[in-house]
Amino acid sequence: MGSCVMHGLFAAVVLAVWMAAGEAVTPPRKYVVNLDLPPTKRWQEVALDHKQIVPDVHKVLLEYVPEELVPYIDLIATDLDAYIDQPYADEMRGIANVLNVSLGEILLINVIYDLTAYCTSIVSQDQAGMIWHSRNLDYSFTDMLKNITIQVDYQRGGQTAYSSITYAGYVGILTGQRPNVFTVTVDERDQGIPLWNLIVALFDSDVVPVSFLVRDALDADKTFENAVSRFAYTPTAADAYFILAGVNKDEGAVVTKGRLAADDIWRLNSTNNRWYLVETNYDHWKPPPQADDRRDPAIKAMNAMGRPNISVQNLFNVMSTPPVLNKGTTYTVVMSAAKPSLMQAWIRD
Repeated sequence: MGSCVMHGLFAAVVLAVWMAAGEAVTPPRKYVVNLDLPPTKRWQEVALDHKQIVPDVHKVLLEYVPEELVPYIDLIATDLDAYIDQPYADEMRGIANVLNVSLGEILLINVIYDLTAYCTSIVSQDQAGMIWHSRNLDYSFTDMLKNITIQVDYQRGGQTAYSSITYAGYVGILTGQRPNVFTVTVDERDQGIPLWNLIVALFDSDVVPVSFLVRDALDADKTFENAVSRFAYTPTAADAYFILAGVNKDEGAVVTKGRLAADDIWRLNSTNNRWYLVETNYDHWKPPPQADDRRDPAIKAMNAMGRPNISVQNLFNVMSTPPVLNKGTTYTVVMSAAKPSLMQAWIRD
């Protein structure tokens, strides 16, 4: 039986099991973003299909940004190219036009998502040396975000260059895969004041917004180590954890990133039997806070699963372990760059 058929059957089984257990698990809707189109045209279908997000955009913005600052953001957006590189500036213009909202609002949404993602990411290596990557992405405004979670294939010449699980209206990437090269997820590193991080993201021309850096890497980097170096040494608008998984033995790493450079690079190591890395939102060499300890339950679940039993289904089960799975979880992803067709995502309820 073909691998695509097998994967489809597996997804149906998982869906049936979780619905029977009381959770509605659905795959995100899939889209193609044609990179051969002008940037202002690339997201038209996505934006048209999600015009219902417009009223919720205001709620999200006012949660993080004082209302009196919003007009100043609109003013910044009138000269967007001075602050945001192409093609991202024009892609945001295209989305704003279709949704009939201010460009400043689309700009804010794209930057705010970078700074507020609570997540659990796990890189693991099975006994055959295949590298796996699983993640839960947790946010506030969970109900809204689950309604706009999508899977995107970014294509050139009809071929997929890279893929992401993302949110409609968001042109950056926090969960992505470059086929046969690497996968990457971003977890927030809670450093500094969010509003100050937002100001840095908008006004410091020497730094790159985190999600744009991820998309740059997926578009350009042809080796795992090139991607690790990019994430470790590119100045970013905020601290972050970049979790990467490659295609060769021991190609797994967590880059603990300060704004200017990496504070630490933690790697898989078969020699030392380090066959998985668990990253939540805290430095791995420090204990997690008792009020938000997703790390220890994830470690316990990985040890209980065992290295010989790594599979899509078993990693999905690990990511479904409370509180790794929690009321803020919008989606779960399991993927492997070595087998791009394995990439599967589930919207959680």
